[in-house]
Amino acid sequence: MISAGFRLACLAALAMVALSAPLKADDNIVHDAEFYILKAQNDEKWTAEDTELDAKLAELRKKHGRPPNIISIMWDDTAYGDIGIPAIQKVRGLSTPNLNKMADEGILFTRMYTEVGCTPSRAALATGRLAVRSGMFNIGMLRESHGMRGEEVTIAEVLSKAGYATAFHGKWHLGDIEESYPHNQGYDEAFFTGYNQVLSLNTKMAEGANASIGLFEDMLLPDPYKLDDTFITKGWIQVAEGKKGGETLQWGDNSHENYMKIDPEAQRRTLEFIERNAKAGKPFYVANWPNLTSFIPNPKKCSQARSLLQDGLECNIDPFIGKLMAKLKELGIADNTLVVAMADNGPMSHNPPPGLGMAETIYRGGKGDFTEGGVRVPALAWWPGVIEPKQLVGDIIHETDLFTTFARLGGCA
Repeated sequence: MISAGFRLACLAALAMVALSAPLKADDNIVHDAEFYILKAQNDEKWTAEDTELDAKLAELRKKHGRPPNIISIMWDDTAYGDIGIPAIQKVRGLSTPNLNKMADEGILFTRMYTEVGCTPSRAALATGRLAVRSGMFNIGMLRESHGMRGEEVTIAEVLSKAGYATAFHGKWHLGDIEESYPHNQGYDEAFFTGYNQVLSLNTKMAEGANASIGLFEDMLLPDPYKLDDTFITKGWIQVAEGKKGGETLQWGDNSHENYMKIDPEAQRRTLEFIERNAKAGKPFYVANWPNLTSFIPNPKKCSQARSLLQDGLECNIDPFIGKLMAKLKELGIADNTLVVAMADNGPMSHNPPPGLGMAETIYRGGKGDFTEGGVRVPALAWWPGVIEPKQLVGDIIHETDLFTTFARLGGCA
């Protein structure tokens, strides 16, 4: 069922053509009362808007000869206001000119909602279902021997059937069993981490800095009181890659040096994937979900705040967004590409690592909380020539609505 909030978002006509999935009558579905109230109030208007938007989509498809490309960018733990609102950024000690330009040229959403943590939020966006439905409601940690089930239907699988090339690059965080890996969940190619940024602490650099203690026994004096070493997680890998139906391979090693190469490599692969498919004339869907930062502070600071979050947004995510927008324009496909960029949940404001820089801004609560601060996130949409610029959209949208949005744009619905 498409949520009432999702339908309300459609009223920003031509603001985001993706948010126009029509309501389809189905006598077998019993909706909640709010659905019927909103439908009675708006059905005529929605039908007219759907007709207009369908015509716009048909016009675009005729012009380009294929459905639009779709790019999903999702990073971690950012409070509403940390992106797109310069006044708050000034107070918070960061600057993101490319992300802010993206908002200025498209939509800055004010009520985009997610799940409360990394794993559930990523599962929701990938499947279009609440995490409680897929069983992915816990934050995955090293060697959990658990993951998203193979029978889940992901947006990559849906778009693949519609003829799209699909790729995933970055922080997957949806399990460490084979069936959960992105190249086994519909993506043609994948470069991914199965876990979160704790990977940066499971390194010898972190051990040497006392950021973690006791994980690397070869760095420590013998412990006369040791009974066994079963508490030390073994047999895990930091980064993997694979192609649909193929073998899963380790990329690099488990060092902190290797960890710091993940986002640059993921960004390189995303830009290469885009260029390759643009030149082949093939529609594509690519998800680039970066790690954003390490939990080991970099001695070289680059934001006014000198904190991990601000440095990651200003010097990692924002430059990539600039390169991405430039690449789409260079290839002449910007007017046939939807880019949605957003955080996966609110800030880690409860007991964060030192120097993390995450904090509540406008709303109370953070990661793990079912409060506005925990699930109301910064989100942007950019599609030159389709999305009108300088829009501040206040309709309620949940990240699961993007599944229907992307599927509709791809001609799957």
